[in-house]
Amino acid sequence: MLGKKIRETRKSKKLTLKDLSDATGLTSSYISQVEREIVDPSISSLRKISAALQGPMFTLLDDTEKHAVVVRVDQRRKVLFPKSNIVYEFLTPTSSSEIEPVALEIIEIKVKGKSWSRDDYSVHTNAEKCILMLSGSLIIDLGDENIELYKGDSIYIRQNIPHKAFNPNDEEATALICITPPSY
Repeated sequence: MLGKKIRETRKSKKLTLKDLSDATGLTSSYISQVEREIVDPSISSLRKISAALQGPMFTLLDDTEKHAVVVRVDQRRKVLFPKSNIVYEFLTPTSSSEIEPVALEIIEIKVKGKSWSRDDYSVHTNAEKCILMLSGSLIIDLGDENIELYKGDSIYIRQNIPHKAFNPNDEEATALICITPPSY
């Protein structure tokens, strides 16, 4: 379904595979494989594709139309990849057609022990983020400053600030991330 939604959105914007490739830095072959659902895109690739298609990533994940949405705990959209140290669970709707305009996204993340949330830094242009620790602890690496968060602590990160998180413990750490507006 994701590949089909990407293809439909690309075509509705009258973009060729080459146009999307040029805008994302991904190869046309890779995008074609994603559209034909031969390969699953990484979060990073999905962010690039959604940015090039000028919409939040979750608009590609679902197409139901509702005015109010309940996201049941057992029906949350989960995003995890092989060899990844993190699991993302979307607590807010994963489609812009469910609530317009979408101004906030809340994601529960689970970071494995002794691991980073990502290899590179995340930078949200024109968006701000708040992280609330639910269990365990994380060290938030802001490039020139490291801040350790414990259960109940939160951090507010302004737009354009590079950041990533490290779980220094053996046990999994869980946190809520709020991003407004959703930015990928």
